[in-house]
Order: sequence, then structure tokens, then C-alpha cells
Amino acid sequence: MANTTGKKFGGRKKGTPNKQTKEIRTAYKLLIENNLNNMANWINSIAENNPEKALDIIIKLSEYVVPKLNRTEIKDVTSIEDLLKMTPQQRQARVFELKNKIENE
Repeated sequence: MANTTGKKFGGRKKGTPNKQTKEIRTAYKLLIENNLNNMANWINSIAENNPEKALDIIIKLSEYVVPKLNRTEIKDVTSIEDLLKMTPQQRQARVFELKNKIENE
């Protein structure tokens, strides 16, 4: 007999983690942890022949370790030449000004 009440009966409760997903993540984590030295050697051997490919691999792996930052657009940018002409106090004030501007947007 079909459930026509619209209510859910049985199954996992909302928010309960999937056991298989948890097991796969644990196994993957152990695989990575146990092969960190090997991974460094592999990347070094790739870098000898193809540094660009080695950097590409490192960048792809970093996505799983380092959180991605939101991109922000700074419209009122000071040129490098202008920054070099400023005193250290003026540079610090300019950086503080831009930081506040980004945080308030």
C-alpha cells in the first residue's frame, strides 16, 4: 500500500551522516596521510621533467586543504609607483583605508 499521507516513515533522519560516505572519507584520509612522503617524491620527480604539470597538481590538491577566498574587486587601486612614493605611514593608512572599504561593501 502506497503512502499517501505525505509524511516520511522510516529511513535516515535529517542530518544523520551516511555511513558509507564517512567510511570512504576516512579511508581516503588514511591513504593520503600514509603517502605524504611518497606524494612529495612523486611531485618532485614530475617537476624534474615538467615543472608546469607539478605546479598544476599542487594547485589542484590545495583546493582540498586551503579554503577558497571570495574574490573582491577593488575599484580604487593605488598604483605601485604611487605606493613607492608614499611614506610608510601613508602606505599603512592607504592599506587600512582600502581594507575598511572592502569590509563595508
